[in-house]
Amino acid sequence: MKNFIYSIGIDVSKDNFVVSIKDASFIKTNLSFSMDKSGFENFYSATHQFKDSSICAFEPTGIYHTNLLNFLKTNGYNVSMVNPYKVKQFFKFIKNKPTKTDKIDSKVLAEFVQFNQDTSQSISEEKESFRQLIREKENISNQIAQIKSEIKRLLYLLFPEIVRNGNVFSSGIISILKIFPSSWSIKNIPEEKFVSLVEKYLPKKGKKPNLKLIYQMAKNSIAYYYPHYEKILKMKIDYLTFLKNQKSQLNQIIEQLADKLYKREIEILTSIRGIAKNSAMDFISEIMDIKRFQNYKKLIGYYGLDPVIKQSGKYKGQWKISKKGNSHARRIVFIMASSVRKNCPYFKQYYEKKRNEGKSYIEAIIATSTKLLRVIYSLLIDNRLFN
Repeated sequence: MKNFIYSIGIDVSKDNFVVSIKDASFIKTNLSFSMDKSGFENFYSATHQFKDSSICAFEPTGIYHTNLLNFLKTNGYNVSMVNPYKVKQFFKFIKNKPTKTDKIDSKVLAEFVQFNQDTSQSISEEKESFRQLIREKENISNQIAQIKSEIKRLLYLLFPEIVRNGNVFSSGIISILKIFPSSWSIKNIPEEKFVSLVEKYLPKKGKKPNLKLIYQMAKNSIAYYYPHYEKILKMKIDYLTFLKNQKSQLNQIIEQLADKLYKREIEILTSIRGIAKNSAMDFISEIMDIKRFQNYKKLIGYYGLDPVIKQSGKYKGQWKISKKGNSHARRIVFIMASSVRKNCPYFKQYYEKKRNEGKSYIEAIIATSTKLLRVIYSLLIDNRLFN
């Protein structure tokens, strides 16, 4: 890999970014630029003479760094996205005992990348976008789960019997609740009118709800009349429908991009019984490129599953996982490990072996997760399917 003479540390925030430039010593420190066209032009004027022999480094900041990243690439700068955990450990080393208020700034980033150029990684914007799309899908899924809980809570007030009778989120029941958001609104009209009105709006596909049973439940319901809560319920059902449509559209975009960027990787991951395509996409969106990791131990460390011993003075601690890595990614691999230990004989045997050794469920799942990561690393590096 090319060794750069200069390192440029860039500390990014929402409205501005701060820059320090270093070779043997710092040339410029804490230059502040606004996060707009004028700021980008001023940055170029201040740094273009170092462009070809320098590497720019900054930590990922969700979406705030993206426009700056594209500006740098478009104008021919060498760019490195650095690992926040590694920068933090480097910071502790150079500062000896940093306080809680000490900040990872542009000078630290410039020093870090100067001494760690071999760990620098350049990831395509499409792969960065793919990760953000996957995370947005998870965000919408969490919102859907929350709004469903709120709808159920309202129904325990407005129509408790329908909640206890089955799935209130089937398309048929949701269609009914959009028109009749309570037992009170149903039982105050004749049964024939209720049935004829609802049948017009029921979805053509799927199992039809038993309208006569629902009417009888409404007639015998313990619920009282709450007009304001009925309005709230209707709004929440509309919001649920909106979120589901958003998730459906997002899934289409993700599927198309996954086939373009990671078709072979997903094929390899799903060759392991128990790993579905969605889990494979979630997993690969976090690592982005297996070649980022020099060996399987680096991959395990990224997930925070590498073992550390907790001890102090004469106290001899026990081995635990570091949890230093990506907690979001770690949750994904735990879900995958839980699935493969049920569906894949190879991992099922390994999990049961750990349980027979006296490991708890959590300890055995952690061990299975680590084993899974080792296997995945080998498969992706060798570009082969699981046998």
